[in-house]
Amino acid sequence: MNKVYIIAVTVAIETLSLWLVSLFFGWSFIDTIFLGGLAIFGCVWLFQLNNNQTNNEYNAFAKGQNGIDNGGIMPFQFKMTPITLGLLAFIAVSFLVTVVKYYPYFLN
Repeated sequence: MNKVYIIAVTVAIETLSLWLVSLFFGWSFIDTIFLGGLAIFGCVWLFQLNNNQTNNEYNAFAKGQNGIDNGGIMPFQFKMTPITLGLLAFIAVSFLVTVVKYYPYFLN
């Protein structure tokens, strides 16, 4: 049940932050939510990728210089946490809202 709360809080914080961004720049909230959700998810993915790359560089340097095996080189695996599930849920809902809002434009 605790994970559900974390997912809900993640969606609420992302909605609030994108709403504030849309107010600050004077953009439409509908236009901001889908691309903003993708951008935030992309930042989280790139942060995890950077952490993996940094750890691999450190482990390779330690092995080459000192002979210490600190875990070796690990392939990147995206970790699904309640926060990333909340981000993915927000992207899915915002995509549906965007499609429903702009559905008449798709017909022409």
